[in-house]
Amino acid sequence: MARLMNVQEAAEYLGVPVSYIYEAVRAIPGRPSHLRHIRLGKRRYTTQEWLEEWIQRVASEPEGASALVGQVSVFREAES
Repeated sequence: MARLMNVQEAAEYLGVPVSYIYEAVRAIPGRPSHLRHIRLGKRRYTTQEWLEEWIQRVASEPEGASALVGQVSVFREAES
C-alpha cells in the first residue's frame, strides 16, 4: 500500500514551496497541472507515485509548467 504524504511532505520531497503543491491540487482535474490527491477532512494527501506521474506530465507540457511555477527546470531538478 502506498504511503500518503501531506502537502508539506510532498513539497519537501520535490524541493518546491508548499504553495506550488496547493496550487496543483486546486488545478482543474484533467489539466496537466492538476496533482492527483485525496482529501480527508480539510487536509489533502498524495502519494509518491502520483507525484512522479505529475512531474512527468508537467515536465512534458511546457504550458502546464509555466502556469504552475514559471520554470520547467524546477521539476527537472526534482526528478534527479
